[in-house]
This record gives sequence, structure tokens and C-alpha cells, in this order.
Amino acid sequence: MNPRTILLILVAGLGVLAVMFLTRTYLSGMQRQAQQVQVTEARVSNEKVLVAARDLPAGTILKAEDVKWQPWPEDGMNEAYFSAKADKLADMAGKVLRAPVRAQAPVVRSAIVAPGDRGFLAAALTPGMRAVAVKVSPVTGISGFIFTGDRVDVILTHVVGESRAGKLPISETVFQNVRVLALDQRATEADNQAKLAKTVTLEVTPKMAEKMAMLENIGTLSLSLRSLVHNTEGEDIDVASPPIDRTTSATLGTEISSYLPSLDPSGKTDQVIVRRGSSTDQVTLGEESGDKPGNKGGDK
Repeated sequence: MNPRTILLILVAGLGVLAVMFLTRTYLSGMQRQAQQVQVTEARVSNEKVLVAARDLPAGTILKAEDVKWQPWPEDGMNEAYFSAKADKLADMAGKVLRAPVRAQAPVVRSAIVAPGDRGFLAAALTPGMRAVAVKVSPVTGISGFIFTGDRVDVILTHVVGESRAGKLPISETVFQNVRVLALDQRATEADNQAKLAKTVTLEVTPKMAEKMAMLENIGTLSLSLRSLVHNTEGEDIDVASPPIDRTTSATLGTEISSYLPSLDPSGKTDQVIVRRGSSTDQVTLGEESGDKPGNKGGDK
């Protein structure tokens, strides 16, 4: 055989071997990379930490939808984080944030205070606000269907008038969009079931706290539950906006019953009671002389 031919065969053989070696090396490298990716993914998926589902301001009373579990690198784990292996998502409900947390950021243990812990109510309060307790009954407390985090209106029912017989009942909405902080001494219900409470703790401004201390001495307080839907039809009040601390609407007793005495805007009734011996007359102010008290009731 020609030496030149033999040389070409050897070169071709070496080329084939080199291609096979390079191909095997390349495939082995790709396999190792795939294995490394799988190991990394496994590490990430096996570790989950608690993160904020949205931007959460300080004082937020946590609900289930406010937080979530998110895969986290194993080498990025920290004892300050809540872990899906050691903690339960349901246990977060009712706890309060001491500090704000950005969306997708981990929620650290030091940023949360639980009901019953020292400083819980102070952490739940919006900066500059106050907490006041209001006595309620099954009727005034909406039969127990108020929960922490709800928004309510405060209605005052009392009587006005200058005389005992001329008193007129009136109901007025004195506060609107007030946040509920706790029921009795509980800031959360584990079973989320309606329970009758004797007191409701509300979040109010300092001025509203002064008014609230006086309201219970004036009349009876009732709570009206508001919808959690933002900007409901016919209203410009956002559920997250501060409470309104003034009377926005009122209903007079005369709107319910036409047998009650009327009341003018100045707060005075237009009728007076005149008693002469055993005779009692109700006289409307401004009547003609023929209708004076001395001419009514048969007096001589």
C-alpha cells in the first residue's frame, strides 16, 4: 500500500477519534450543567419563606391574602424569616406589622406582634390615632357580625327638646368609616365565626376620642357595618381613608311618626305644654289670641 495512503488513513482515524472525544466531552459538560440546575432548583423549591403579597403599611392587621409562601435559595435562608417547614400560614392571621413591608419582601419575625403580646394594640394603631372601647349589645353590635379590620359608622340615638313633653327622638351618624381594632379583648377569631361581643375597640382621632367619651352619656350608640368595597356608589369615601368625625346625616322622630312634636332647625319645639290645675294643654307658638292657653281646655 502506498505510504501516502496509509498516512491519510491514519490522519482520518485520528480525526474521527478527536471528534468522538470532543463530542463526549461536550455532552458530559451539558449533563453536568443540567444536574447542577436541577440541584439548584431543588434547593430553591424545598425552601419557602413568608413574603408580603402587596405593600403592607405599619399597623396592618394581617389577613390570609396579605402574605404568601415564596421559594427561596437555601443559602439565602435566615433565622429571622418565617419558613414553610416550621410555620403555618394560618397562624399569621390577626397578627400586626410593627414596620412596613414591601411586596415580595420577606416578613421578618421582629416585624410582627401577636394578639396578647405586649404592645399589640399600639402596633395596630395608625400613627397619630387612638383606641377607644364602645359598649355594644347584640342589637347595637350587629349580632356579632363585626370582625377586626371592618369599617363601621357610629350612630347616636338620643332625645332633644326643652320640656319633658316636648322631647323629640333623633338618630344621627356622628362618625363614619371607623376601623375596628378588636372585639372584647380579642383581636382575631381563630375559627372566623360570628360571636357576640360586649365591647368593640375602635380606631379614632384624638378629638373623636374626646367626643366618644361624651357620646355614651348623651344617648345610645349603635354600629353600622360598611362595605369593604372601595368608593361605593354614591360615596367618595375610600375604605382606607381616615374616619370622618362629624355628623353627616340625621333622622328626626317626626320622619318616623307624625304624632311626635316637630322641631325647628334652632333646636326648639314649636309647641309648649301649659298646665292649669288639672288641665293640660299643648299650644303651638304663634297661634291667634282666640287659641291662647286661657281659652283652651275649658278654663273660665
